Amino acid sequence: MNKDQQLEKHLKVIMDHFKTGDFVFVISKCKKIIKDFKEYVVLYNILGSAYQKIGEFGFAKENFIKAIKMNPKNISIMNNLASTYRQLDQFEKADELFKKALNIDGSNISLLINYGNLKRDINDYTSAIDYYKKAMTVNDNLPIVHFALSLAYQGLGDFKLAIDHSNKAISLDPKFTQADKIISQSTKYVSNNEHFLQMKSKIVSTDLNKNQKLNLHFALAKAYEDIGNLDQSYIELEAGNLLRREIVQYSIDEEILLFENIKKIFDHINIDSVEDKNNISKNIIFILGMPRSGTTLIEQIVSSHAKVFGAGELPYLTKIIMNNFFENSNISFKKSIQISDELKNDFKDTYFNFLKRFNHNDKLITDKAPLNFRWIGFIKIFFPNAKIIHCMRDPLDNCLSLYKNVFEGGLNFSYNQRELGIFYNLYSDLMNFWHNKYPGFIHDVKYENIVNNQEKETRKIIKFCGLEWDPQCLEFYKNKTPIKTMSTAQARNKIYKTSINSFKNYSDKFTILRETINNS
Repeated sequence: MNKDQQLEKHLKVIMDHFKTGDFVFVISKCKKIIKDFKEYVVLYNILGSAYQKIGEFGFAKENFIKAIKMNPKNISIMNNLASTYRQLDQFEKADELFKKALNIDGSNISLLINYGNLKRDINDYTSAIDYYKKAMTVNDNLPIVHFALSLAYQGLGDFKLAIDHSNKAISLDPKFTQADKIISQSTKYVSNNEHFLQMKSKIVSTDLNKNQKLNLHFALAKAYEDIGNLDQSYIELEAGNLLRREIVQYSIDEEILLFENIKKIFDHINIDSVEDKNNISKNIIFILGMPRSGTTLIEQIVSSHAKVFGAGELPYLTKIIMNNFFENSNISFKKSIQISDELKNDFKDTYFNFLKRFNHNDKLITDKAPLNFRWIGFIKIFFPNAKIIHCMRDPLDNCLSLYKNVFEGGLNFSYNQRELGIFYNLYSDLMNFWHNKYPGFIHDVKYENIVNNQEKETRKIIKFCGLEWDPQCLEFYKNKTPIKTMSTAQARNKIYKTSINSFKNYSDKFTILRETINNS
């Protein structure tokens, strides 16, 4: 057996494991055989792809760079490396490489979709849709192309086109249940709704994997709630959350340790000695709180102001903090946190460099990552002139809204009633800690107050942000800022009151959640 034949035998084993999702095996096997097959570029590409799949983008990048040096015009490697740059927030490098690859093969569907995704990341939805449409002209029969278009149109508030493309994706592949979930978010169901009937039939008759099933369970829960069958809605929610919890790797104990560490660290930091007194930047508005507490609504209100740019849910603050202040895990701070002038400058420069890609000019910019509530102490140190708007909502309504949704990455505390209740209590306790540490730094906004007294509460928010009154803030539903979160449909409508006291409809169902929150 010659060397090529030996490699072919190894590759069959590797790809069999890759297809089943056994990426740890793939990584181990590739590392071993690369020693004897160093000249074969395919191994570096596969190894990088396996690292991609498990979220180890730094290692993925290393291997794709090795591969591209060996074969600089290989489209697959260029696509993989550019996608990895995107995951690492190296958008300029990703953009440059995608363009280079498309100059070689402008009809490569994977390239077109991935480049469109990059454009969507920076809120350039017009360009994103253009690239998705180019992919569609190459092949109109791929569900992933129509799903990409569906997500883009949903983010822009064009729900008809979003539903049209989701229906097309389902017609091409009935098991593409992410599209069912998209349709459900923008549909008010009645008992004879065609999509509702299709989902009921599909979930009992189709051979679906766990991810495909859970999407249907969440979509059906929404449909059953719409038609008033709350008992069946609850059954679907329980089934969907159980499946999701089986899939995700998560420990509420790690959250408890993280929150304890945060309070311990900032209990001993003298903020007057480390706060960046020279920071005159006043152009950031952080909107934070529990997810599903109204953060998207508040961002739409604030970014309706002529002098505010809505950047959406940004991951950058968390990434910078993790890189600078944590050990090898995301729960353990370094034993000694030193806040030097050099670190202050590097921290700010890194953050503002991320924001430049949004082309917001001199406008104030919103950063609406809800879980930034964990980092209020860091915001106080590095951006003391920033504005913090803390969104609050009735605890049970808030947690129910989380339990009724499935999220792409993160928020893994949402899929178990006990863990969800514990996380809410951790959040509530930490917010009390921040209020006591930095009185007056945080502006609380209660969702119920906004709903019941829209203009009065909106004027308070705009005043807190140091802005003149702009009546456009009352017509936030006309705001064209793209929305990437679950709240896109709600935030495109006028204020409504039906989500207040929503928990009462399920008051006999969520015993564990209620007891966990009430007994804290």
